[in-house]
Amino acid sequence: MFLEILKDEQKDLFLQLAVIAAKENGYVDEAEDALLTKFANEMNIAPKTEATLSLDEVIDKLANSCDKREKKIVLFEAAGIMNSDGEYSDAEFDFLKKIAAKFEISEEELETMMGLVSDYVALFNEIIITVIDDENEI
Repeated sequence: MFLEILKDEQKDLFLQLAVIAAKENGYVDEAEDALLTKFANEMNIAPKTEATLSLDEVIDKLANSCDKREKKIVLFEAAGIMNSDGEYSDAEFDFLKKIAAKFEISEEELETMMGLVSDYVALFNEIIITVIDDENEI
């Protein structure tokens, strides 16, 4: 949603973070794979299926190269990845907390962002259901 704002190096780092996040539960499901492709397309960069850096390296590089707004964008979009199945697991929350801590974003701000992502996903799903239901009536 906001990824085009990032600089080129940050885009690559974000996509690596997204790959690591998608694999956090041990595998990349279909929704996560589609989201990775969407991110790459939004940023006009080639899709990735593997990260070349570790999570800590990616977070450190992003923390050092991003301003506060860019950090919030990265964290918000990472929360979107974690919520692609409609919920956050404890491991996903811990993953996001690690990023937030390195970005000097409070846990309260993180929880607000996660809530907004959940609300957005729920509303988007309602819209899709409404469109599909209307389509079936035609």
